[in-house]
Amino acid sequence: MIGDAIRVVTGAVGRTVDSGERWLFDGKKATYGLAAMRILIGIAILGSLTVNFTNRHYVWGPGARWLTPWLTVDEYGFPFTAVFAHDDNTTVFTLKYLLLAALAVAFTLGWRTRVVTPVLMIFIASLMRLNPLGDDAGDNIVRIMLLFLCFADTSMRWSLDARRRARPGYRPLIALPPWTGTLFHNVALIAVATQVFMIYMTSGLSKVQGSMWQEGVGLYYPLRIGQYAPWPGLNELVYTNGFFVTVGSYVTVFVQVLFPLLLMRRGTRVLALLAIFAMHIGIAVTMALPWFSLSMIAADMIFVRDDTYRALIRWVNRARRRQHPPDPEPSPADPELAEPRPVPSSPSSSS
Repeated sequence: MIGDAIRVVTGAVGRTVDSGERWLFDGKKATYGLAAMRILIGIAILGSLTVNFTNRHYVWGPGARWLTPWLTVDEYGFPFTAVFAHDDNTTVFTLKYLLLAALAVAFTLGWRTRVVTPVLMIFIASLMRLNPLGDDAGDNIVRIMLLFLCFADTSMRWSLDARRRARPGYRPLIALPPWTGTLFHNVALIAVATQVFMIYMTSGLSKVQGSMWQEGVGLYYPLRIGQYAPWPGLNELVYTNGFFVTVGSYVTVFVQVLFPLLLMRRGTRVLALLAIFAMHIGIAVTMALPWFSLSMIAADMIFVRDDTYRALIRWVNRARRRQHPPDPEPSPADPELAEPRPVPSSPSSSS
């Protein structure tokens, strides 16, 4: 009997290992989701750089030198200290700032992502270290995710790299065994998913420990913070609705704590993703944290199946064809479009 139990357990373990091995090596997973993640993270970086451009010297540049004692808080070392320095003058800092924006554009468009992604990660981390007090959770998420994306093929879809690879005669600069790229890609995908799970579960479990979230009034208090309310009237409309506050508080905790489990079945996965997207959109609108929300939505895009992206692409193509139908071919039955027939010559003209 013990031998039968051992055989059952070892068989189950063997099947699990085989399934995991096939998943890791049998093609790159979530190619559309990682492409969408790349685009949204790039937009988040560009958005943050754009809105802070006029105040860049006071946030990170020479005008922020009073923050110099804080630069040792995170203990950044090389190469993050080699790009932006606290003693850069205004001209040098602006040139580096614009170069960072150009890298973000290249990353968003998917141009040479194998090289651009690690360089962008170093640049953005080097800039953010100059003002530890000005960073938020969105900045931390971007830096962590960029590290993982250095090992993933984020330009397989919707990128300039994909167009270049599709050209006849394309050859990669460094030819590697196919399984190597697939393994790194899928392991990076697992790392991104694990990081997202840790963020949501840690946030949800910390909420559960507080009496406000247990009583269903957790959303009420953050919506009352004036410095995070871009439209106070809208926030008041939300937090004065007891039903919305109670349901929103409980749904937020439930979805965050059980997020990994909700992704295991299609029906609950759709509900979980819709709830998470709605939560981040609400944070962006009511708490003035658009770049944090966009960064989190970008990471969540990997949980949307490639089949869903393909179905959406087909739907968009059909809608486009209905809106702009192709010109019909000229019909010979149409007298105005028919080819003119030769006019018979008269006897007088032939003589």
